[in-house]
Amino acid sequence: MTKSTRRRLVDRKIVELLIQGKTGRYIKSNLKVGWKRLGRVTELAKEFGYINGGVPLPPFPESLFPDPIDKRTLKKSDPDILLLEKKDWITDHLQGGWRPVTVWEEIGVSVTKSSFYRFLHRHGLFDTGRAYRVIPEIVHKPGEALQLDWGKFRDVIDENGKKKTLWAFVGVLGYSRYTMVRLVWTNDIPTTLAAIESMFKELGGVPARVTSDNPKCFVIEASDYEPILNPAFERFSNHYNFTIECLPPRDPQKKGKVERQMTFIRRLYEAHGPNWFGIDESQQYMDKKLSIANERKHGSTQRRPIDDLLQVELNFLKSLPAVSYQMEEFGEGKIRCDGHVRFLNKYYSVDEAHIGQEVFIIGSRTQVNIYLKGKLIEVHERLTDPTRVKQTKKHHLKPWEQSMQEDSFYRKKAGVIGADVERMIIILIAQGQGFIDTRKIWGILSLEKKFERDSINAACRKAIDLQSYSYQTVLSLLKLQGRSVPEEKFTKKIEKPNKFARPISEYAAQLKLKLH
Repeated sequence: MTKSTRRRLVDRKIVELLIQGKTGRYIKSNLKVGWKRLGRVTELAKEFGYINGGVPLPPFPESLFPDPIDKRTLKKSDPDILLLEKKDWITDHLQGGWRPVTVWEEIGVSVTKSSFYRFLHRHGLFDTGRAYRVIPEIVHKPGEALQLDWGKFRDVIDENGKKKTLWAFVGVLGYSRYTMVRLVWTNDIPTTLAAIESMFKELGGVPARVTSDNPKCFVIEASDYEPILNPAFERFSNHYNFTIECLPPRDPQKKGKVERQMTFIRRLYEAHGPNWFGIDESQQYMDKKLSIANERKHGSTQRRPIDDLLQVELNFLKSLPAVSYQMEEFGEGKIRCDGHVRFLNKYYSVDEAHIGQEVFIIGSRTQVNIYLKGKLIEVHERLTDPTRVKQTKKHHLKPWEQSMQEDSFYRKKAGVIGADVERMIIILIAQGQGFIDTRKIWGILSLEKKFERDSINAACRKAIDLQSYSYQTVLSLLKLQGRSVPEEKFTKKIEKPNKFARPISEYAAQLKLKLH
């Protein structure tokens, strides 16, 4: 309220009481005005006919009497004289959408910014061209929403002489206006979730929706339409069964009930003084102050927040879960070139298509969940063995790396023939350095059709001793042994009857008939 508006209101109240026949002593006592002002307003009221002449009072906010002349406006300063010559130009550009600071920069008159702004206020030009919008009232149903916000509470000098910032994490229920405060050093995920959980326990229930801005602990990527939520906050909301509402960027009016509480919270702490006795002592002090504040009538609703909470809103809050939220461990990291991401000094694999991207990691006692832009891309069993630092899933390996695994097809088939055959296959796979020459591998494995397994295993062992890792070497060693599979056994295996193929003897008989 401006000084002139207040003067007009007091003059109107004085005249109204005079018309009602109240005494001067009564008016002076109730309106806290002096005899001099009361006498001046009385004379003016008689002069304008409001008391004896029966002239009706003009509607508010029209003034009852002419405003007194401010003698300071009669004097012209040098900047004011210079700017008066440019008044039309200033008005046109302000109406054209220019900001006052831009007009000052381009006006071409040597005046200070403060003198220019005083000129705008003096001549009623400061709001020229400024666009205003209607902000509707925020109305909440009982149990509908809890609005959250952070604000700087005070600076603290710690025991090492360093200055730290103490933050106030404020929660306000939308319907009852019941206010809660948690003093925190940071707004990281564990601290924030613990603070919200303590608010739910203080309320004795959970609201349907939690409304906030877009801090990193709530949102990975803010948006005017659909933000990407932090997976940790999503898991927390699922546990307590509430809906997340993260407002568009730069639109704090939509949670105005908590925005306006920040200055009120700092004012409650004024009587504490600058001394610092620890965060617990300050939290206890604020709890006592807020218990008193919640028992007083709210300026907007004219009702006591504690009454609205206990008598109305508490009945609409959801019940608390049977168990508290199990706090998990969180981290962020960049996927390295080897396809792994680091989390608490352990490394977990992801698909190589995500190399170089930032991910969010949530670790429970048994699992590690990796999220990319709010989407779950991989789940690992958590490494608990102190001797292991890396966990790699088989499908994340290169094809030749997968072939080196104990359960790979090549190793399984070679292991059936013999241990030394498997050693030979492993050496051939490792030789490729990313390229597997399957011809050599299948050549050695197919020797089983013509040679005994023991002979193949012995030949592979001899080839490894000679450091000659090839199919031809193994085949030559087998021929030197001269221990092939008998022809009858091979023929019998080939001529095994099959319901989809004719026996070889039938084709041989047909071939003889054609020759004759």
